[in-house]
Amino acid sequence: MIKINGKDLKTSKPSNLDELLIASTGHGEREAQSLLNSGPGLAARALMPFLAEPGDMTVGDLAKEIASDPDAIAEIGKLYAPAPTPAAKPTDKGDAK
Repeated sequence: MIKINGKDLKTSKPSNLDELLIASTGHGEREAQSLLNSGPGLAARALMPFLAEPGDMTVGDLAKEIASDPDAIAEIGKLYAPAPTPAAKPTDKGDAK
């Protein structure tokens, strides 16, 4: 779930995110941050693959919402953040001599 300009949008990460981004922006997932910093239009295109139910919202509509929300870019960036890796469990081997 992401909140853009006061609206809750249901999100999920697509398995083919890189492919979808390249098709809509010409950039891959590794370049997501530069997309987000390139204005609301490209930020909207970066968000669209995550929307589980875009309904009748167009890229243009979404770009307007993003432009009206100062926190939107940071929120979209969180969707692209790498998944946290589990911390290694400490081993208790003691001083075996």
